[in-house]
Amino acid sequence: MDSSSDAADRVLDYVYAHWKGSPKRPTLNEKEMKSANVMLEMLNSLNEGDVDLISEEYLNQFEDDTKDLSWTPEDEEYHKIAVFPDVIKTPGQPNMVQFSRGVLVEQEKVEKAVEYYGSKKGFLNNGSRVRPSLQTMMSRYKFIKNNDHLVKLRGFEDTGYIKANRRNNLEIISTELEKDVRTYIEEGRILHDSSLRFLITDIIRRNHLDIKDFKASHEWLAGWKRRHGLTSRKITKFVAIVRHKSRAEIEKQSKEFVAKVNPDFRLYSPANIFNCDQSGFQIEMHSARTLTFKGVKDVPCVVQCASSVTHSYTVMPIVSADGKLFEKLYINLKEPNGQFPATKGHFKANNIVVTCHTSHIMTKNLMKVFFEKVYFDPKMPKNSVLLVDSWTSWRDKTAIDSVRPATNNVKIHIIPPGSTGQIQPCDVGIFGAFKKVIKTITGHAQLTRGDHKVHQRDAILRLLSIVWHQLQHPDLQGWVQYAWHASGYDVPRPAPFKTPAQLFFPRDVARDCGSPGCPITSFFFCRWCEDYFCYDHLVIEFHDCTNTLLI
Repeated sequence: MDSSSDAADRVLDYVYAHWKGSPKRPTLNEKEMKSANVMLEMLNSLNEGDVDLISEEYLNQFEDDTKDLSWTPEDEEYHKIAVFPDVIKTPGQPNMVQFSRGVLVEQEKVEKAVEYYGSKKGFLNNGSRVRPSLQTMMSRYKFIKNNDHLVKLRGFEDTGYIKANRRNNLEIISTELEKDVRTYIEEGRILHDSSLRFLITDIIRRNHLDIKDFKASHEWLAGWKRRHGLTSRKITKFVAIVRHKSRAEIEKQSKEFVAKVNPDFRLYSPANIFNCDQSGFQIEMHSARTLTFKGVKDVPCVVQCASSVTHSYTVMPIVSADGKLFEKLYINLKEPNGQFPATKGHFKANNIVVTCHTSHIMTKNLMKVFFEKVYFDPKMPKNSVLLVDSWTSWRDKTAIDSVRPATNNVKIHIIPPGSTGQIQPCDVGIFGAFKKVIKTITGHAQLTRGDHKVHQRDAILRLLSIVWHQLQHPDLQGWVQYAWHASGYDVPRPAPFKTPAQLFFPRDVARDCGSPGCPITSFFFCRWCEDYFCYDHLVIEFHDCTNTLLI
């Protein structure tokens, strides 16, 4: 059996021979060939100007002394309430009532005491109601000790409300949240503060906790995480971009390009100026960070399909300088033999154009499909300007003209290599926010609906169709415009705006799902119908409140 060093030598010899064009190459097995292909792909990327460097982060073992044991779960509302100083700190049952100093009583028992105390009919000579005696009440309800307690019962009766002890309910939330989080971490689920707020809302719902105006503020969550030794750590990697050109040279090229095209832009309406770019999205996209216990060395997280976090599909949006996203999103999937299954096909919607190939990487023929089916769509303007990166196929005017209608004209500007991160609107402001929404939704599915296969073809297409439609809401026009403004083009700075994540996942998003009769807590706010939805009714049932998506 070969040693690992022998295998490494063969792979290196193969890569060197392939790179130099030598026909004498060692024979590799399947595993070695995969390694060689990865190395060759990296060399090709390096040759073109970019390479991603991957590094993993590891942490030390968790120790109990890293916990902040002094933290207690009171919030601002609790501190506004006058309470006995020695109330029990350990949580009892949900909705306990602080009946007297140091005594917590189940709310149900207090309700029965109030009901019984007011159950007798008639009035005494002094006009007061007939009520059970103190001795009778003490005999039936052991927590009643004196006349002051009877006064307390009358107070509950007059107000019609028996207020549960807030601190006890906060302790229950804290304790139950720790149990849930520990379980999810052990299962490898990905957690963020938004996940904690969702879990808290679920705890309140399932325990029927009487706790008004509890919002799980940033400060409360920070204290809770310190108390339980939780911190946010990277899961897998960070990415550094290595370029052949110096930063100064790239900045100089970028400024010169912007200065050259801005006068040209003034000849067109902002609605006729576009940028499009391709971006690889992981099949099962997840966040690069999660909550875990402090000091944990390895941070493994469960995914539904291991290959889905290393394989990708390509999306190519079109964004205009007037802050609009063109309604059709181009998507290219990787399929065996470069074909969709003959019998099953794929999910279809009006706002996505889907192709496939043996790889998710774009080809010249796929570019022609993009122009024919998307860019030259009848809803696009007849005369336009298009900004694109330095991908070679964009320069093939003959290929583009072969699918261009005679009535359409497009002037293409090629962004200098290495400059897209500074002056390409899609890179500057669109893709990051787009991916964050996808990550948040798939992360929520991974947390709450592990049985739903988010990595499958139709699930991916459903999600992209829904999210792309949401991103086109007029409330996000400023977000799109800012991507152009921040890239340096003559586009006015928009008024202050909220990002897609801020609009779709507000802090109070965890509430009753807007679908009638649904008992599941919501996690997404639809901008079109202004209602809240759980994962099932957003993605699985395919939320189409405008009735424009399904074919």
